[in-house]
Amino acid sequence: MAGVAGLLVALAGAAVAAPREKTLRPVRLVQDVPELGLSAGVTMGEDGGFAVTATAGDLTVSKQVYADGRFVVRVATRGEDRLLISGAANGLTVAYGAEAAVDLRADGDVDYEGKARRVRGWMARSDAVQRFRLINEALEQQDALSPEALSLRVTGALVAELLGDPGAAQRLSRSLSARLANRLRKAQSGYTTSCWDTYQRLVVSAANALQSCLNSFAVYNPMRQVCAFIWTLQVESAWFQFLSCSSFPVK
Repeated sequence: MAGVAGLLVALAGAAVAAPREKTLRPVRLVQDVPELGLSAGVTMGEDGGFAVTATAGDLTVSKQVYADGRFVVRVATRGEDRLLISGAANGLTVAYGAEAAVDLRADGDVDYEGKARRVRGWMARSDAVQRFRLINEALEQQDALSPEALSLRVTGALVAELLGDPGAAQRLSRSLSARLANRLRKAQSGYTTSCWDTYQRLVVSAANALQSCLNSFAVYNPMRQVCAFIWTLQVESAWFQFLSCSSFPVK
């Protein structure tokens, strides 16, 4: 298992090695999607991360993302219906309402499957999670590529994985990679490299790393889920680097 953990950490490091800028441009992007009742924005956090906030009625999704891909996301409505997911290179920590938090470690502890079942149970009964999934499905159908939408779609894939959909991250990875790779080829035919070009390159690289990681496990091995965790860190880091480089929304 130590060898597997080393492989996963190496894959994560490949996408987050780019240096972090010392000074970041102020960012305040806001996107409204009236047909979804959705309003979302991105701001610079006081701790150097980017903060994404999306609201739809009494549903709030908030997320902080950092240069190395670490993230903390909160999906909540009123009362105790709130899910908190924290992600880093060593795995995820998931908490729901007043329940004790559960650690899903990248090195695959012996009770990984039991902990994953507990998390699925929480999420399955959460109205906040189900409503977020409906919004994410609509963003997927629109193939939305604004910074806000990209951030929500990545979180949506992670939530689906935690709920027991083992192909969610791979589907989004392939979808983004196919679309962005085509744009990247066009960009490379010229002689300039933009912030968006760099983002596309990192996302395509993360897709390749995800597939390599998945290929290292049998299809029935629950540790394949950890590959999705690592992919999430990689694309979150790429997203952070894109916003650090340019404060303009993606068209």
